[in-house]
Amino acid sequence: MNRLLALMRKEFLQLRRDTITLRMMVFIPVMQTFIFGYAINYDVKHLKTIVLDEDRSFDSRELVAKMAASQYFDVVGTVGSFEELRREMDEGRVSSALVIDRDYGESRRRGAPARALLIVNASDTTTSTQAMSIAAGISNQLSVQTLARRAGWKEAALPVDLRVRPWYNPDLRTATFIIPGLIAIILTFTLIPFTAIAIVRERERGTLEQLQVTPVTRLEIILGKLFPFILIGVFQLTLIIGLMVFLFRVPIAGSVVQLYVSGLVFMAAVLGLGMLVSTVARTQMQAMQLSFVFLLPFVFLSGYVFPIDGMPKVFQLITYVIPARYFIEVIRGIVLRGASLPELWKPMAWMTAYTVLIVGAAVLRFKKTND
Repeated sequence: MNRLLALMRKEFLQLRRDTITLRMMVFIPVMQTFIFGYAINYDVKHLKTIVLDEDRSFDSRELVAKMAASQYFDVVGTVGSFEELRREMDEGRVSSALVIDRDYGESRRRGAPARALLIVNASDTTTSTQAMSIAAGISNQLSVQTLARRAGWKEAALPVDLRVRPWYNPDLRTATFIIPGLIAIILTFTLIPFTAIAIVRERERGTLEQLQVTPVTRLEIILGKLFPFILIGVFQLTLIIGLMVFLFRVPIAGSVVQLYVSGLVFMAAVLGLGMLVSTVARTQMQAMQLSFVFLLPFVFLSGYVFPIDGMPKVFQLITYVIPARYFIEVIRGIVLRGASLPELWKPMAWMTAYTVLIVGAAVLRFKKTND
């Protein structure tokens, strides 16, 4: 125990002297939380839209007003020809364009199909898909109201009143979905590279070789190096949770204690992975490059951005070896749904097993020499 405490003290002294790394440990989580929290937004609203109204009737103005009132389309102007419309779209000044047929109003009044065309910039598939869905909803609403009037329906409500009530994120805010998962990504981006580089730097300086003449075991060396980084991870976790709750207004529905327990298990997993990288790399540049090999899969194959069920089967299998997948599932369950760890036992069991295996592999590969 005394040897382990001495190793921990040595690590703390080294970290205290490395002021740049300590500042980065604070600055990077804050910067990434601001960037990801504010920049990533799936809420498609206020699309710049121009209108080519060839009808200029009350009905065509009603359609334009309905789209503007939805807050998803901002009508920024009108054009007089299709060529002018194409020029506005080609130059990227607008994201969508509404073309209303010259017989739109007359067709509605005589009961024929009233035609209009919505053109969207599909180079951004997320925006275009939602824009088309919203426009289809507005069209269906107008169609139902028209048919109800013709059928003599007198009630204020429609014949079928199907109401939708979203749970856990009732306002459908992107930040509520993004920020909890961001905790796993930020801890990965900071702990894996810094752990790997710190150990490789000691190997380059000959510090690890000096441990060869000491009676400490490989396990004690690993634990002595992991503990200071776990404390740094706890600090980062607290910092991100504070920003999540007080800045982005994402409340924690479940237990904060259980959130920290799952966070500690995940930190041990990524630190063990950083240790494993350090046993392969021989230089700090190699350690950084090998770390980035793991970082991108942690982002794109963890379910943080893209749903795992929508991935090809091969990539779904790969996600099982990514601990961020399990931590994101646990943390979203605790923060958003108020679930407890017993209810989330399956991802917790997988994450714990991964942690034991990866730390064990790091201990087996770690050598006290600089060979």
